[in-house]
This record gives sequence, structure tokens and C-alpha cells, in this order.
Amino acid sequence: MTYSLGGTFSDGISRQNIPHAVSHRRKLSACIAAAVVGVAIMAVQDVQAAGSRKSSKNKAPSAKVVNELQAENARLREQVEQLQAAQRALGLRQQGTAAVPGSGAIPGIDPAVAGAGATAAEEALAKKEADETDNLGEVVVRARSKLEKLHDVKQSVSVVSGKELDRELALDLGAITRRASNVQFNQNNTRGASLSIRGVGKRSFTETQDPSVGITVDGVSYGLSQLANFSFYDVDSVEVTRGPRGTEGGLSASSGKVNVVSKAPTFTPTAEYSATYGLREALILKGALGGGVIDDFLAWRGSFIVDKGRGYYTQQNDSNYSLYNKDRLSGRVQFLFTPSDNVKAKLSADYEPRQPQLQNGLTFYHPQPFRFENGTLTDPNGTQAEAKLAGFTNASNVFTGPRAYFQNRGFTWNDYIGGEGRKTVDFDENKGQTVTNKGASVQLDWDVADHILSSNTAVREYSFDAHNDEGTPFNISVDGGGGVDYRQYTQEFKIKNKPGGFIDYKAGLFGIKTWNDIDSKTGWGADAGAWFATDAQYKLLDTNAGVNRGSGLALLKDSLQDARKKGTTTVSTTSGSIFGEADLHFTDSITLTPGLRLTKEDRSTEDHVNLTENGAGGALNPVAVRGVQLGGFNSTSTGALGANSADQLALADSVANRYFGAANYAALTAAQKTMVAAAKSIRAGTNGIGQLYNSVRSDYSDLLFTAQLTPSYKINDDLTAYLSWQYGEKSGSALNINGVSGKVKPEETHALELGLKSFWLDKTVIINADAFLMDIKNYQQTVQVVDQFATDINIANGQANPTAYTSAQGNVGKVRVHGVELDSVFNVIPNVSFRLNGAYNIARYLDYRNAAKPDELAYLANPYVDFSGRILPGASKWSFVVGAEYSKPVWDKYLFHTSFTTNYQSGYNNADNLSAYGQTNSRSLTDAAIGIGTKNNVLDLSFIVKNLFSNNEHEQGWNSYSPYPYPVWYGIQLSGKI
Repeated sequence: MTYSLGGTFSDGISRQNIPHAVSHRRKLSACIAAAVVGVAIMAVQDVQAAGSRKSSKNKAPSAKVVNELQAENARLREQVEQLQAAQRALGLRQQGTAAVPGSGAIPGIDPAVAGAGATAAEEALAKKEADETDNLGEVVVRARSKLEKLHDVKQSVSVVSGKELDRELALDLGAITRRASNVQFNQNNTRGASLSIRGVGKRSFTETQDPSVGITVDGVSYGLSQLANFSFYDVDSVEVTRGPRGTEGGLSASSGKVNVVSKAPTFTPTAEYSATYGLREALILKGALGGGVIDDFLAWRGSFIVDKGRGYYTQQNDSNYSLYNKDRLSGRVQFLFTPSDNVKAKLSADYEPRQPQLQNGLTFYHPQPFRFENGTLTDPNGTQAEAKLAGFTNASNVFTGPRAYFQNRGFTWNDYIGGEGRKTVDFDENKGQTVTNKGASVQLDWDVADHILSSNTAVREYSFDAHNDEGTPFNISVDGGGGVDYRQYTQEFKIKNKPGGFIDYKAGLFGIKTWNDIDSKTGWGADAGAWFATDAQYKLLDTNAGVNRGSGLALLKDSLQDARKKGTTTVSTTSGSIFGEADLHFTDSITLTPGLRLTKEDRSTEDHVNLTENGAGGALNPVAVRGVQLGGFNSTSTGALGANSADQLALADSVANRYFGAANYAALTAAQKTMVAAAKSIRAGTNGIGQLYNSVRSDYSDLLFTAQLTPSYKINDDLTAYLSWQYGEKSGSALNINGVSGKVKPEETHALELGLKSFWLDKTVIINADAFLMDIKNYQQTVQVVDQFATDINIANGQANPTAYTSAQGNVGKVRVHGVELDSVFNVIPNVSFRLNGAYNIARYLDYRNAAKPDELAYLANPYVDFSGRILPGASKWSFVVGAEYSKPVWDKYLFHTSFTTNYQSGYNNADNLSAYGQTNSRSLTDAAIGIGTKNNVLDLSFIVKNLFSNNEHEQGWNSYSPYPYPVWYGIQLSGKI
């Protein structure tokens, strides 16, 4: 497949591609956007004259600071060079220059030279080089690893340092985001997990919908959240920004962003290591190595992680497997080029090879309620597991015992519902989910005449392949599951002026092209027919088959055995954006920050579903399903033949001969024909072949806007207040619902935020707080829609009320989110750092009248329920993060340290349909560490505990639930630097 980057950008800004439906509001927004972006880009024309502008009074202090830093940098370099020369003369190893405070004098060198001065020189130089490197592709608050650095950022932002993550072994998105309030990682398998901020963003499996919470890793925006669902390593910092984002660059996000920054190469030699062994055979190895290759020209950094371990829950059918196990390996290499003082380039490549993990199928079962509130049976047809393994009572109050087919095979109803007590699962498909993730990027920065011109080019590839089971050791579901093969290419150009005058600005272009091939696989084994048959069908083919029981069992097995169905979805996206953001400093205290972004979206989704293998029962196929010819013969629900060709009649005769030994189909008795009809019905049903269709395509195109307007007032050096208005539009999508083209409308978010950033007690106390309000129109999530496929079948069968419904991606009328947030750090007590983050958050549906019925309300005649006024799924009202670290020197050369982090979430409903059975109680998770190491960080030994109190709160579910997959874990970690 070929593509043109120039076409991506030209599509994004050309007038002829703007839809005619753009309203006057959007035309006005476009004019304003063009004006703001134009001001920023026109400033490029003044690049050559910037020197004279820098001589103004407003710029003079900045130039002085730059000159002083350059002089200090030169002085530090000179000191280091002198020390290195002295060491070489004495034959010392070069790593001796890597001393840090508290490590003592360097042997063979005058302590007056090699003591604090040498250490300070190298430390300051290394820090400066790291800071300079971190400027590559800088966005907003990138690489600010302390809350203090966020004082001038006029938005709700939390930051977690890599050191905080390392000390308690926080490796994945769940562990990382638990250290920032009002953000939640919604755990599922490696494909279906998602991030939500302020209760917004939880979603079901769909690759046609953009995430509400964007993820950026080392300046590269991820088009899918699952690209970041792996073990992170060598992290410098993680920033969580709340509210609509996009005017600063990168991929826009309607609810917030999570920005992960890795440690970058420097010219200072470094070698870091970490080895952890813990509960359940966990082995976690991390390492990083780097430094200068060619002085002042080329530096590098390589890092890796090995993350392996058994899961807490055993696979009883095969004890070699466990859930959720870890088997991850990933590596990254980075090169920093500095060919001149004003040009920097960083090349980065990472790779995670294919590794299978059992990250799906951790499900415990229990009996579902016997009756609904109105007294009707919840399972009148005997389709649930309890009916098959234990028996059930039908609508006539007649009890039917368990199906003989599954008796005396070593697995009973008590086994099925006993997994929770055993802490095991029991199924026969152990292939797991296989994931691979890889990518590369090139970042270029050119510092020219008081501006920084940047380019960021990146490619990523991701694949996911799942093989699922129905939860029993029977041969029912075979090779089922989903697969994803995703590729993306991104390009960003940006210009940013050096601060100091009336206007500080950044502007640029961003383009992304994605291709996504999604497979949905369904396969059946020999036991599938007996499992998916209704009670009436099962009795006809087994229990009541009489002299034809052998024929009935053969039909029951062959109805689905070895058949395979595959659905393929191809999603393509081309997006081009122009963006700009500026800080207008009217006085030393008053600043106005406007920003606008225009994005042109072009998307397409193409689907088809076909039967790929007939298996044993190909002769029982329907004639066709929605135009997909299957070659079966035409018969009624009683087995009587309809109009058939000669070939179809011959096929019917072969069925009669194979299963009953009859000469032809006409020789079958009425009872035998009914048995054939039952087998054909099982095969064609919703748990069988179901819907099929040939290629169906849907397209979507739109012009989207993101904007902000933020006045701020610096009360004094310690207090800054701001009021931010943010507007974001999340792209709609093209999708096909059971073979019928459809579209999802774009999401529109208006957000207000009133915040205060403050320092207290000489910056030993930092308190940032904000109050916010977000109104979201056409909120995107799973809703109840008409199922035209099932409706057509009902019409053909003459049903009185034929309209059928299904759950699919769609729009909710309106959502409102409001609350307050707090980020604070206290360093008042010597040797103690205390952190408190919290949020009070209400995320509520204001207009949601097309909601799918919860399980317990399935008896209602109305196809929809009205959830207006209800709280969104997964949205906690209260959330807190409390953390503390204590460290103190002991025995001159050593440092004792201990820390903990507790994340608390109040109760919430986790079910997308807000079922009463999806309620989750409040939960708190605590990680802790205690250890001792050398002051120079060469060696550290720590004991780490995750989920200290083994909190296992979870929703109960209608007839099953998935427990929290990671109970208490502990291990020993040895880490340090060489």
C-alpha cells in the first residue's frame, strides 16, 4: 500500500475538502484558527532578524541567562577534561570519574581537585546534557520530573518520576496511572484495555473508535491505546494531562493525555541494572547502558526488560499454564547526534517479539438468577450452562435434568462454578494471546535565530492474536477469538520561538496514516452442537430420539464440528492537522494563552464475514445467508423439502443415507425429517453460522476543531491562578453493524477549568488545585441500535414484532462531568517526602435514552432503557493517591529508604449496561518497598510488595465475573549502577 505524506497534509488544509455541512460556527472558528496559526507561522519570516529583536529590554535577561549557561557549561567541560587527563596519566579506569556526592575521594588524585568539585562538575554537566536532550520534540510539560516544574502550566497536570516507578516496580499502565488521581486503567486483555480520565474514556472492543485519552511515548502519538499495554522500562517521567488537548501538537485527545518519556542518551557513560525475583516464579530483569561514542557528536543508550512470571490462578486442565502469566521481552536503542551546537537528532527503535500469554479467560461462574422481577424465567429455553450441566425448570414448571451428553466426563456443574473456591480455571484451549509491538522514530531539532524547528517522523506496528475458550474442558469452542494487525505512520513539523518577549508560540503540522486489519474467528468442536442446542433441539436429537438416537447424536455432533467462520474488518484512517498555540504576556503577571487546531479526517471501514471451513456438517448448510451462497438444500422448520435444484436434491438424499441409511430424502419419516431440521437449525443459529455477508464498506469524512483560551494571573512568585476554556472534537467513525453501513457522530467537548498553582514554606509545600466542568455532546460508547440482519429474518418468519436490536458503537446525547482535583507534595519534615493527590468527580449521563437493557431488565418489552441521570460505568466519585518516601544515611556509606503508594477508588459500576450486578465496592491498592543501598547508587537491595493487603474487590456479574488478576505479590530487587 502506498501513501503520500504531502497528500495527508493537503487533505487536512485544502478548502475543497471541507464538507459543505460546515456550519457558520465552524467557519468562524476556521477564521480564528487561521489567524492564530498565521501569527505563529508568520513569525518565521522574522527569523533572520531575530537577533535585533533579542536586543530589546524584554529579551535582554533571557540572552544573559543563555550566555551564563554557555559559560558555565564550558567551565564544567574544562574541569571534566582536566580530571580525565589526570586520571589517564595515573592509569586509572575511566569510570572513576563517575563519582557522585558521598562516594568519597578518587584514589590517586588530589582530593582538593577530585572531591566535590569533580563530582559537581560531572553531575552538573550530565544534568545539563540530559536537559538539553529532553528538549527534543518538547511538548508543554515534557520531561518535567518534579511537581515544581508544573507551576507555570495552566492546566490540571500530574507527573510521576521514573524513580518513583522504579522504587515500587510499577511497570504497566495500571501501576503507573495508579500514581496519578482521577485516571483509571480499565483492565482487560492486551487488546481491550483502555484509559479513562475524569470517568470518561472507558470503552469496549472497537478499533474504529479513537481513544478519549491519548497516549504519547517519547514524542510519538499512539493511534490505539493497546500499543502501550506492555511493560514500561527506563522511564524518566510520566505526565497525565486532563481535559481536551491538541493545540500543542501531536494527536488530539478529547479527555486528556498520558505522556511517557524515556531516559535519553547523554555523553556521560552510564550502566544501570535491576534484577528482581519474586512470588510465583517472577523474574524481572532491567538494564540500560550508554554514553558517548564520539565526543560531542554521537551518544547512545540501550535498554531492555525481561518480565516473566506465573499467574495467581492455575489452569486446572493443564497445570503448565496459569492466568494472568507474564512472558514479556522488549528492548530499545537510541542514538543522539549533535553535528553542531544548534542541530540535534535522535534515532530510536524498539522491539517486543511475539510472546504468548494467557491474558483472557480468567472468569469465574455462578448460577444466574432463576426469575426476573416480574416472575418470568430468565432461561426458559435451557441455553445456559446450568441447564446443560445441572438441569433447569421450564416455563411449565417441569424440571429437566442435566444433559446426558456431558455426564460422566469428569466435569460437573459444581466444577463449573467451583473455580472461585479453587482459585483455578478449567478449559481446554491454552493457546493464549500473542502480541508483538515495534517501532522507530527520528527526531530532529534545529536551533536557528531564536527559534527551534523540529521534525518527528515515526512508524509503529502492532499485532494481536487471541485464541479463546468457553470455560469448560469440553471440545466446544476451538480456535476462536480476535486478531489485530495494525500499522501507523506519523509526521510532525513544529516551530517554537525561544521565550522572553511579548509572545511565545508554537505551531506546526501533524499527520497520521493508519491501517488496521482485524480478524474475528469462530470455530467449533465435536461437543459444540450438544452445548449450543436449545433444550427442545437437544431432546429431539438425543433424549427422545428413540431408535434413531444414534442418528440424532451423529447429527448433533456434525452440526458444528470442525466448522470455521471468519470475519475481517479493514479500517483505514488519514488525518492531517494544523495547530498553533501562543502565550501573550500583557504584563509580568497577566498572560493569555489562545490555541486552535484544525484536523481533516478521512476514514473507511470495510467488513465481510464468511464460512471458511464446512467441517463435518457441510451438507447441513443453509442455501445462503445474506447473499453468501453455502450450497445447502432448501427445507422448512419441519424438514419438508422446498424448491431445490437437482444438485440440492442429491445433497438432501446424501444426508438421508448418511444419517439414517435411507435410499433418499423422501424415504425419511416425518420424525427423521424433523431431526434433520433441528440439526440444520443448530448450525444456522446465532451460536452457529449466524450472520454472513460479502464486502460492506462505510466512509467518514469531517473537519474537526480543537481550541483553548486560557487567561492566567501570576499573583506573586508563589501563586498563579488560571481559568481555562477548552474545546475538543473527537472524530466520528465509519462502521458496519451486522453488514449494514453506519456512522458515529463526532464527539464535542466543552471544558472549563479554574485552577491555582501554589508554593508554600519556601517551596517545601506545593499545592495545585482545580475545579472543572466538562459537557460532552454525542458521547461515543456502546449503545442499543437496530439489528437489520435479525430484523430481516424475523420479517421473513412472519413475526408480529420483527424489529430486533443489538449493541454497537454509537452516540449518547449528552454527558456532564464536574469536580475538583488536587496535586500536592510536602517536603517539610527532613528525609521525608509526602504526596497527596485526590479528586471528587461526578460523570453523569444527561441524555441517554437509547441504552441497552441490563441483564436483570431483559424481560421488559421496550427495546431501550433511559439511563439519563445515571453515573457512567467505571467512574468513581472519590479517588485518592497517598504516597510517602523516607530515606536516611546510615553507616556513612549507605542509605536506608522505604516508601509506599496507596490508590483509593470509591465504588463504581463497571458494566457497560450498568447492570446492578456490575457494581464494584470501593477498593484501595497499596504498593510498598523497603531497602538499603550505597550512597553512590552502585548497589541497592530492596524488598517490594505489590497489593500489600491483597484487595480483590470486583463486580459479581449476572452469571460470571473476572476477579482482580493480581493479588498480593512480593519480591527481592537488586539494582544499581556500574
